[in-house]
Amino acid sequence: MSWAGRYQVGVKFWQNQEAALQGLKEFTDGWFARRHESAQAALEAAKHFGEAATASDIFRQYQNWLTRAMELLAEDGKAYQQQVLRAGAHLSARPEAQQTDERRTARS
Repeated sequence: MSWAGRYQVGVKFWQNQEAALQGLKEFTDGWFARRHESAQAALEAAKHFGEAATASDIFRQYQNWLTRAMELLAEDGKAYQQQVLRAGAHLSARPEAQQTDERRTARS
């Protein structure tokens, strides 16, 4: 591989690192936002438990909170899956210079 090809490999490596870090930041920002929303929903449900007139009112509040908590958990899973797919795409990307060098070698 030529020096230019090695240079391109190094540049691509660090570009992939930057993209991976940005993707992880976006994922964790979303995760923290969902955890905050879940904690706020739990707090609201707890407040309503004390105001409930019947056991069915408490159960309804609990059910509403649990439904939202599970929706947020599903969103976590979807966001994680998307992050893993994006990271895999970046890691499998190869610099054009390296691909060109390999094509030349294959034709020889």
